[in-house]
Amino acid sequence: MKFLKQNLLLIFLLTFIVLVSSFPVKAENDWNNEKYNFRWMNIPVICGTTLEVQKYLTDNDFLLESMSVGKENAEEDGKIVYLVTYFLNKKRTQSITAITSPVGDETCMLYRSFDIRRPGIGT
Repeated sequence: MKFLKQNLLLIFLLTFIVLVSSFPVKAENDWNNEKYNFRWMNIPVICGTTLEVQKYLTDNDFLLESMSVGKENAEEDGKIVYLVTYFLNKKRTQSITAITSPVGDETCMLYRSFDIRRPGIGT
């Protein structure tokens, strides 16, 4: 049972990979350029195979908090094009957000943040 719990995310990710591996990625039109003044930025991310990222998360006592999917053209009824996962450490004081590619073989950790504060609780 312990093995199953520890590898639940891995099982989910592998299932997700099989389901979305055939969807093409299209992110050029995620927003209206005439309405919003957005631009692509270089952000601090670190990427590796999905298995290697899972190893890092397990080694550092991070647990899956939530997951969601990115959809084509940022539309609610668009095709699923990537998986977003949010992890908290066991003390719930650190977080990591990760995005898994549509093929599922690569995951990028967007950040590892510290000193989590929740609205209304000591803020």
